[in-house]
Amino acid sequence: MSGLARRFDDLAVALALAAVAAACAFGGWTWRLDRGVYDQALSAWSRPAPADVLIIAIDDASVEAIGRWPWTRAVHATLLQRLAEARPRAIGMDLLLSEPAADPRQDLLLAQALARAAPVVLPVAWRRDDLRQPSPLLPVAPLLATVRLGAVDPAVDLDGILRHGFLWSGGPAQRWPHLALALLEAGGERPHARLDAAFDPDDGPSSGWRRDGRFAIRFAGPAGSFPSVSYVDVLRGAVPAERLRGRYLLIGATAQGLGDRQATPVDGGLPAMPGVEVLANQLSSLRGPQQLREAGPALTAGLSMLLLVLLVAGMTRAGPRRALALALGAVPLAILGSAVLLDAGLWLPPMPFAIAALLAYPAWAWRRLERAMAGIDREIAALAEGGPPLPRGDAIAGRLQVLRDAAGVVRQARRFLADALEAQPTAMLVADAGHRVLLANARAAALFEVEEAADLVGLDLVRLLQELGTPRPCDWPQRLAAPAAGGFATEASLGETQHLMVHVAALDAPDGRRTVVTLADIASVRQAQIEREEALAFVSHDLRAPAGAIVVLADLNLDGAVDMPRERLLREVRQLAARTLSLADAFVRASRAGTQQLQREPVALAALVDEALLEHRPGALARGVALEVEVDDAVVHVDRFLLARALGNLVSNAVRHSPPGRPVRVTARAGEGRLRLGVHDLGPGLGAPQLAQLAAGEGGAGAGAASGVGLGLAFVQVVARRHGGSLQVRSPGPGGTRLDIDCAAAAS
Repeated sequence: MSGLARRFDDLAVALALAAVAAACAFGGWTWRLDRGVYDQALSAWSRPAPADVLIIAIDDASVEAIGRWPWTRAVHATLLQRLAEARPRAIGMDLLLSEPAADPRQDLLLAQALARAAPVVLPVAWRRDDLRQPSPLLPVAPLLATVRLGAVDPAVDLDGILRHGFLWSGGPAQRWPHLALALLEAGGERPHARLDAAFDPDDGPSSGWRRDGRFAIRFAGPAGSFPSVSYVDVLRGAVPAERLRGRYLLIGATAQGLGDRQATPVDGGLPAMPGVEVLANQLSSLRGPQQLREAGPALTAGLSMLLLVLLVAGMTRAGPRRALALALGAVPLAILGSAVLLDAGLWLPPMPFAIAALLAYPAWAWRRLERAMAGIDREIAALAEGGPPLPRGDAIAGRLQVLRDAAGVVRQARRFLADALEAQPTAMLVADAGHRVLLANARAAALFEVEEAADLVGLDLVRLLQELGTPRPCDWPQRLAAPAAGGFATEASLGETQHLMVHVAALDAPDGRRTVVTLADIASVRQAQIEREEALAFVSHDLRAPAGAIVVLADLNLDGAVDMPRERLLREVRQLAARTLSLADAFVRASRAGTQQLQREPVALAALVDEALLEHRPGALARGVALEVEVDDAVVHVDRFLLARALGNLVSNAVRHSPPGRPVRVTARAGEGRLRLGVHDLGPGLGAPQLAQLAAGEGGAGAGAASGVGLGLAFVQVVARRHGGSLQVRSPGPGGTRLDIDCAAAAS
């Protein structure tokens, strides 16, 4: 499926989820869940109660002190007289005084007290009359002329919790402001300008009773959050007038069993809130700047739809592994965001979006699965084309069978490719168009010093090749980007000992360009070149010297320039010819020693030393040089011929350079799998140039080593190296020279 088709598919999923969110918002399907979030958030974001609202509570102490409820109206008149002296801002009495007193004088007394304490607001409730129609419960007639009226109409939600109030309510003939609104107007104030009241007439609990101006109540906290004083304390004058002056005073019952109580969102498991404190919260909600505005269904649905489109887009970008976490994480984030907005004064129900978000991952994953299955079907059809027919019956079984067959072919191809790559005699790397390594073999892993070939996969081919040194600077990115038609080759080195031939070729694959790099080890070729150059130098220098001398002697005698007796001439020619043959023979031995296969065999160490010394004892006797021998009683597994010749060369040099009458010491030690053959003479020793040349030749002396240290020592170096060891030289100067062959040998 193309990218555009996938985007349309994701958009369809987002629109389907948006339709679910809109249905939840307009249909009220998530109302209870939203109200649960609302209640918890409102409890968490409680606000301090205003200091100028004071509750005068008819509490248990007042009932115990004054007597059984209801009290006479003379008691309320006395209280109002004391309040009038304190000059409060306004007084709200949350007491129904709709029944006349037994003594009419009590009503007149209370009316006079209400007039002196003005402004005072009394509640208007409602009841059903004989015709089952709502009718208002007004205060008795003597009180109406001295007070303001406000409706008390608890508008609880379907779950029985009070969250809202109505600014106006009443019957068809007359309506009254809410008791809190009437109290606010009595105090000379108006509702805050940011008050969000929905003026949409709403039927009350019975037909004929109308409500309008719905507003949200912002509770300060659970019951007891507002300051209060006891009714009896005010009656006795125990409350200072300063505490009452200029405040809204709300008189109502808080004692157990008295007055009305309402369940509120902030109860939190505590007893329901007394009606007088509900009135205090309603008054505070109308006055305060922290108003609550409720988002309507249209805004809730629109914002939910936008968030769902962003959620589906984010899931597509995040991929299947993180999409589930993103979808599930969106739910608590939406709830948290709704709670934060509530604290800022806007209630946005989160559950329409949350419900759709919970459905987002299943719907999104289902569409992805459908797309994947469609793609698999296309690939299966392509694989099955020209092959055996699909098995009849179960379609899933047919798909699986074709996939198994195709997977088998792919596995065989990959195995063949891997085996072919490993069978290559050179290190090999295959990279994609971005120069990232796709394939490598074990030789490449060993070359770049990683544990296995898989460690090279994914690395940058350019950076790997930049580790190589080339004779001339090489711009590898350019070479890899545009290799020549037949490829590109260059010599390179890795470290000081590895010499490589690097070949780069480009291949066009169906899914992009591939770059194949081979790195062949040409160290042996380089060594052969060096040895050939050294051989040529030897032939041109050392062998030409005695041969040239023969030619000069012959020319001088033929021309008569030198009158040399015939016997002396032949002796000189023979000596020069013998020197030439000796050099040629030494050159051949040194060359063969570096290439021929070792013939290891068990040999007694004493026999090996005797064989090496056999042809040199007469020469030592003739020069008066004693050969002192110390040999371990051991058997070693070595190439007997080569080691005997190498030790003989060392002894020959020592005898030739030792002063007459001085000994040459020969030692042979074996132990722990090592063999050490040493020759120590007391001759003049080797010079610094000769020692330097020997040190440089430890990696493999060639034939050209005849110049300076002689082919004999070059041969010894090669034999020692072929046995896994080296020739060690110590020449302190006039004190003589000590040469040791230290090599590997299985001793017993």
